[in-house]
Amino acid sequence: MTTEQTPAGDSEGAASPAPTPAEGTSGGATEAGTGAAGDGGAEVSGGGAEPAAQGAEAAGGGADAGAPDTGASGSAEGASAPSEAEAELAAQRVERERIARRKAERQGPVESGGKLSGKAADLLAAVRAVESGERASAPSFAEAAPAPRRPAPEPVRRPEPVPVTSAPDAETVGAVRAVLAEGGAPEALAPQAAAALGEGAEDMLRADPWQLLRVAGVRPEQADGFARALLGAECRPDDERRGRALTVWLLEQAAVAGHTALDLPALTEALGKRAVPDPGEAVQSALAEGDALVFQDALEEPGAQPAAQTDEEEVPVRVLAGLERYALAEESLADALARLVNSVPKETEEPWEAAVAALTGGAADLARQVAGHGLVLHTGGEAARA
Repeated sequence: MTTEQTPAGDSEGAASPAPTPAEGTSGGATEAGTGAAGDGGAEVSGGGAEPAAQGAEAAGGGADAGAPDTGASGSAEGASAPSEAEAELAAQRVERERIARRKAERQGPVESGGKLSGKAADLLAAVRAVESGERASAPSFAEAAPAPRRPAPEPVRRPEPVPVTSAPDAETVGAVRAVLAEGGAPEALAPQAAAALGEGAEDMLRADPWQLLRVAGVRPEQADGFARALLGAECRPDDERRGRALTVWLLEQAAVAGHTALDLPALTEALGKRAVPDPGEAVQSALAEGDALVFQDALEEPGAQPAAQTDEEEVPVRVLAGLERYALAEESLADALARLVNSVPKETEEPWEAAVAALTGGAADLARQVAGHGLVLHTGGEAARA
């Protein structure tokens, strides 16, 4: 309860008229009294600060409405300046409003990241979209493009001489064409025959008509017909030249199929099917002329452990025959692979153990082989695709 006494002669006490009955009841228990100029006072009591404020406002409103003057000398000044009680009530009202606003702000939902802006706000929006399961139609922020990588400098390569294969001259091609026409062979094969046989192709075809088998696409039957047309009665199935040419042709066909060498028994069997009377002699003739090479390959049984061999014991081998260019290329490749096999470091097994443990099936077997060997040939096949 707040009680204020107004001293005698105060214009504020004289300027405050008594509220009307209606205003007094709406304010809620407000009592006000005005006395003579020498004895005036106001007493305010109520159940709360808000009703007192309303009563004060009602009292002020009555004064503003032009209530009859009580005879005080400072009525105009009192009407314009609020009393100390009114000022205190107004200050309390402002404070209560501020407290109410703060409570309302605290009770409302807190929006995190509300003060972010720019790229940080875009990143926060993208994270919220992913967490809520929404798929953004376009990226909400532009990613910085990676810096372009500088291309690695190419190793300096020494210029190597490139073998130049010159096309046969027109005179050689014309001479070969004449021989082909004489033997009943297509004249369109003249450029290919001249390129395959090289210099002196005309004389070579006349001396050995079966050399026509060196031209791609020519079959043994066609070469036999060409030889009969050129040699006449001298053309026989047991001709040594025919056996050598067929041996080279069979090895060429095997190389095209992926076999750089053939077992000697398989080669002789194929020669027998081509009506060669003595296949073994034909192979020996080709080896003697240098048209083919023979080499041996040790036989190893799968899963057998190598045993110590004595000088008296013979190691089982198989005899292979192949063309010189393919045999030398395969031997060079085998040497390179052997160097890779022997170059594996011995201390690199442990880092692979974790990788092998994380794999299953064929992938684990492949990783295990890679861990223990410098060179692993993965052939694929059905097992690799399973």
